[in-house]
Amino acid sequence: MRILVIGGSGQTGRLVIDEALQRGHKITALIRNPSALPAKEGLNIVKGTPVEPSNIESAFNAVQGDLPTAVIVTLSSPKEKGTRVMSDAHENLVAAMKRHGVSKIATMASFGVGSSLANINVIMRWAISNTSLGHLFADHNLVDEILKKSGLNFIVLRPARLTMAKKAPVQFLGDDGKGLGVFAGLGGISRASVAACLVDAVEKSTWDRSTPVISN
Repeated sequence: MRILVIGGSGQTGRLVIDEALQRGHKITALIRNPSALPAKEGLNIVKGTPVEPSNIESAFNAVQGDLPTAVIVTLSSPKEKGTRVMSDAHENLVAAMKRHGVSKIATMASFGVGSSLANINVIMRWAISNTSLGHLFADHNLVDEILKKSGLNFIVLRPARLTMAKKAPVQFLGDDGKGLGVFAGLGGISRASVAACLVDAVEKSTWDRSTPVISN
């Protein structure tokens, strides 16, 4: 399949691209600075930003006769009041996907988004409520609402603290993340593990229309 990757120049996004290419998929990556990604066989890079609808349209049509059949998003939001980077990107993506008949999208969010807030460790819960980190989480919460109303086969993964460890077995803890105990999320999950899960999510229907918390 051809996968459109949004956020492909970030740490997790690069791993998603590598994982998908290793599995034989083709990638279109929409990024602001094309020189940030090295050329690779099977990778088509489009300059642009997902907050601009015309750039997303360009990415969908970048390879004539080979539209993306799934989307993976590994963007992050700035910690600024009123930020809508993630939510604007997803509104634009949903519209483009519907125009082109694409139904599968997998997004990386974070433990603490949506219904999982109550089960994250107390330190992170305080930070989300009392620091600029809360602006980022508010943007991700809007993404949850957008995707749940979209009618698409979405998957929003809510990883615990991201690490640079190697790929490892993944625990799926449901939408609310119950079961990690008082130190919930502090053990973390490797970016490589998250990348593999995101590619799994667009290959399979196992987690369609769900928002699971994941950890190693």
